[in-house]
Amino acid sequence: MNGWRTPPNLLSMLRIVASPWLGWELSRGNFRIALPVLFLVGISDGLDGYLARRFNWKSELGEKLDPVADKVLMATLYLCFAWRGMLSWGLTGLVLGRDAMILCFAATALAAGRARRFPPSVWGKLSTALQLLLAGACVLRAGWPDLPPQLVFTGLVWAVVTATAWSGVHYLWTAVRLLRAERH
Repeated sequence: MNGWRTPPNLLSMLRIVASPWLGWELSRGNFRIALPVLFLVGISDGLDGYLARRFNWKSELGEKLDPVADKVLMATLYLCFAWRGMLSWGLTGLVLGRDAMILCFAATALAAGRARRFPPSVWGKLSTALQLLLAGACVLRAGWPDLPPQLVFTGLVWAVVTATAWSGVHYLWTAVRLLRAERH
């Protein structure tokens, strides 16, 4: 099967295409429209990886497209949430800063010919999953103000802060280790 036409790659491309539309709906306050779309986009994030592994539909394009799709989606969501006052600019900066750091390292390593692969860590996957869960909680809360309860929402915010910061430190440590190994 042609690399770009595999179902996992199509799902990643769908996430990229859906992100601006989802951002538009969020910016207009159409939370009841945005919630099911966000749910489907979130499911597609897990489904593309499962399909790639299950049916051996892995590709070099998919290895790059999936994290780019995640970063486009997260940037869109978190910028909309901060702009609307649903999340702090500090949390948005943490999420976007970690993603920018990862992209900069990957681009630098690729340009220098040092590392061809920079696979996601379990901490990165956990961070992304929690960020998506918080995004869903934000949209749910905006459309239905009593959900989720404040204590749950606050706990989820702190879980995202912790997981995002830790995964950023872990990616940085991994990057330094990879670059040192390449020198020897």
